[in-house]
Amino acid sequence: MGQENIETVRLGRANLLSSRIGIGTWAIGGGWGPQEDTQSLEALHLALSMGCLLIDTSPLYGNGRAERLVAQAIREHERQPTVLTKIHPLDYRWAPAPGTPVSSIYPSKHILDQVEGSLYRLRVDCLDGVLFQTWCPGWLDDLTWYETIMHLQKQGKIRTFGIAVSDHRSDDANDVIEAGLVDIIEASYSMLDQRAAFRLFPLAERHHVSVIARSPLASGALAEDWHEEMRFQKGDWRRRVFRGEVLRRTVSRVARLKSEVHPTQPLAQFALRFCLSHPAVSTVIVGVQNREHVSCNLEALKFGPLSQATVDQITTLWQEEFSKDVRTSIGKEGEDEVRHPQSAA
Repeated sequence: MGQENIETVRLGRANLLSSRIGIGTWAIGGGWGPQEDTQSLEALHLALSMGCLLIDTSPLYGNGRAERLVAQAIREHERQPTVLTKIHPLDYRWAPAPGTPVSSIYPSKHILDQVEGSLYRLRVDCLDGVLFQTWCPGWLDDLTWYETIMHLQKQGKIRTFGIAVSDHRSDDANDVIEAGLVDIIEASYSMLDQRAAFRLFPLAERHHVSVIARSPLASGALAEDWHEEMRFQKGDWRRRVFRGEVLRRTVSRVARLKSEVHPTQPLAQFALRFCLSHPAVSTVIVGVQNREHVSCNLEALKFGPLSQATVDQITTLWQEEFSKDVRTSIGKEGEDEVRHPQSAA
C-alpha cells in the first residue's frame, strides 16, 4: 500500500490530518516485553512509508522513550504525520472517583509541565494535540484546566486537545462533549469491548466529535494465537492481567467469535475493519512492535468496512454473550492501582 492510496480523515475543529488507521506506541515505549529501539524505528519507518498519518504516544510510554523514538523516526523520514501525545493525571490517579476536584488531578502547573516535556522530547515547537489521559464526570464546575489549554493554544504550543476516557467508563466526558468544549475523544472499542458504542458514539456523532478507537485488537487477543496455558513473558503488563479466569474467558470469546463469523483474512485485519465500520469512528490506533505488525494492520485498509450484516452479527454476539465481565486492557482493576513510573526525561 502506497501513500497515494491511503484513506484520510480530519480530526476535530483543528482539522488534523489522519489516516484511518494510526500507530500506537505503548509497546514501542516498553511494558510489553523486551523491545529493541532498532526494531521500533524500523516499524515506525515502515508505517510512515505506507502512508500512516497518525501516531499516538505518551510521556508514560517508556518514561519518554516512545516520544523520543517517534521524534527520531519523523526526523529521519520525509513524511510528517499528526502526533497526539497525552497529559497523565497528577500522582497517576487513574479514573478518579466522582466528586474528585479536577484541580487535584490536572492543576495548571502540571498541564504546563507535561506539555513542555513533550515539546522537548518530540523536538517540536507546537504539539498537534494533547489528550487528557483520564477523566471524571462533573469537571465542568471548574474550568481552570480548560483555560490553561486555551492559554497553550494562544501561545502556539498546542493546536488542539482531546480526552482519552477510561476503558470501563467511556461516558465520563459526555458532559464536556455536550458543552461543546471538546471535539476529539479516544475510547476503547473492539469486537470484545463495545461499551463505548451505546452512549458515547451516538453523542459524538450528534456533536460532530472525532472518535479515535483504541485497543481494537483487545491487547493482542484478536491478533495472536492465545491459549489457556500460555504465560506472557516478564516485563509484559499482560502477565498480571490475562491469567486464570480472565485469560480463559478471553480465549473462549475469541474462539466463539471465530466460529460465528468465520473471518476469511487475518483476525487482526478483520477486527480493525469492524472498528472502522462504525460511522462514529474517525480512526483507529493499533499498537505495533515490529514491521510485521505494521504491514498486517495497515493492509486492512485495502478491504474497507465489513458488511452491515456482519457488523450486526458481531454486535448481537457481544450483547448476548460478551457484555459482562469485560476485560480487554488494563481495565478498572489496573486503573485503581496507583502507578509511579520514573519521570520522563
